[in-house]
Amino acid sequence: MRKSFMRLLPVGLALHFVLLCVGGGLAAEVRPLSDRERKEFALLSPFEFKNVLGDAARSAGKPVYNAGRGNPNFINTRVRLAFSMLHRFAVNQVWAGKTVGDLSFPIKVVDGSARRFQDYLHVQKNTESAAFLMACLKYAQQNLGIAPDDFVAQMTAAILGDHYPVPSRMLTVPEKVVEAYLKVLHFPPGKIPSSRFNLFATEGGTAAMNYTFKTLKENFLIGAGDKIALITPIFSPYIEIPVLNDFELQPIYVSASESSGWQVPDGELNKLKDPDIKALFLVNPMNPGAVSMNRESVDKIASLIRTSRPDLIVLTDTVYSPFVDEFHDVIQAVPENCIGVFSYSKYMGVTGWRLGVIFVQEENIFDKMIRNLPKEKKELLRKRYITVTPDPNAIPFIERLLIDSRDVALAHTGGLSTPQQAIMTLFSLYDMLDTEKAYKKSIQALLQKRISLLYGAMGAPAPHGPTQTAYYKMVNLHDLAARLHDPEFAAYLTGKFTPFDLLMHLARAYQTVLLPGVGFAGPDWTVRVSLANLPDDNYTIIGNNLVATIRDFHAYWKQAKTK
Repeated sequence: MRKSFMRLLPVGLALHFVLLCVGGGLAAEVRPLSDRERKEFALLSPFEFKNVLGDAARSAGKPVYNAGRGNPNFINTRVRLAFSMLHRFAVNQVWAGKTVGDLSFPIKVVDGSARRFQDYLHVQKNTESAAFLMACLKYAQQNLGIAPDDFVAQMTAAILGDHYPVPSRMLTVPEKVVEAYLKVLHFPPGKIPSSRFNLFATEGGTAAMNYTFKTLKENFLIGAGDKIALITPIFSPYIEIPVLNDFELQPIYVSASESSGWQVPDGELNKLKDPDIKALFLVNPMNPGAVSMNRESVDKIASLIRTSRPDLIVLTDTVYSPFVDEFHDVIQAVPENCIGVFSYSKYMGVTGWRLGVIFVQEENIFDKMIRNLPKEKKELLRKRYITVTPDPNAIPFIERLLIDSRDVALAHTGGLSTPQQAIMTLFSLYDMLDTEKAYKKSIQALLQKRISLLYGAMGAPAPHGPTQTAYYKMVNLHDLAARLHDPEFAAYLTGKFTPFDLLMHLARAYQTVLLPGVGFAGPDWTVRVSLANLPDDNYTIIGNNLVATIRDFHAYWKQAKTK
């Protein structure tokens, strides 16, 4: 029937019909990119290329499946509701007779604040929010040694947001709570260190990254021409920021192996022995690899630092650490070398709140390195910070982060807004109070369901394990092509096209947006799928669309072979 139908078609239409039907099932037309487009797309940040793909996907006027960005489609409700209750209490705490219309004067008396708060909660004792806030008050007192009056007074003042943050770096109660949470999160049970970590609350992990780069440069810990190591694949701004003319650093890629589950081979780790490498930057668990480092890798890096590179600066970005059951990180082994960066954005669904923190052990190499700078550089730093304190040499590294974040002159009005610090404190207490990890397990089950749907549509078992976050997945299109068809076709695909061709086809033909792995310094033919930001059933559709895209290019190849 197909042959007789073909005879009735003009030659051009007949050829197009063959392209659509080769390989079984209706195929979408493949339109290869031009060399100019390929070069332009290769230079774009993956997040900017995402916008190009989004425009292409929307042009068809159909539903778009955008799994390019990692913004979760879930939120934590318990803390938000409790925050609202605490906020109402704070607003109600005004001096009697001192309210005129909408003008009020908040009570700033610490003594008795806990009793007033408990009375307020007692009236609403049957609500989950009241029970949670009472539990927070109790936990802060019994586990962290925070007096109830101090806790309530500082939290109510913070949530009102009517004063500048004092201390600017972080309020004392939020810092104590968040420090305890970060220790629980980053260290195994029974091995939580007694040493203190000092914190700087920031506008999300984004600001934490910017502030860290700036202070390292301003204090001569890194400089133009220096090498910095990046464990790749890695969140693309860590690749893009160092090469800006603000820094002029030389990134050295320490490549994790896809075949070993994104662990770093010994040969790659040995690059860190180079004394010209000033710093190591890593995202752990990885973005986009979505796997935590194993204990063996952490021990190797720590051993190398202790024996060969005690001066190596390590920035470890641990935003995805709450998603794994087994978290191993360099900060557990050599905390004195580490600058920790954490954000609540993904786990609590608060990307719009901008909640981040930098944490540094009180005893650290950064303060020592600054003390040991040459005399002329110390003098430059003295001049830089002289308006802040009569003794600039005594400013610790963590305080320099705050001061530099506001270009020194505005340090007195620096710091994260106090309502942000208040909700950050509540999120920290929430996760510490959840000893059964019910919230964590519900998120893990959700993400594992989605990755199973994605892989099921591609005809493969989903990966899982205690070090997997399942927040993202790197899909290797070359391997998918070889598995669905054959190695000969896969070789043709990677020789004739680029991953940008397939991603653009996926967007145009199937309204699906994914990111190129090469933009994260990952393997060329991988694409990143975010499993956090779309409804569950969309991941079956995305898996089907990936298979369909490979099918379309296979049909194109078959037609090319007949010419």
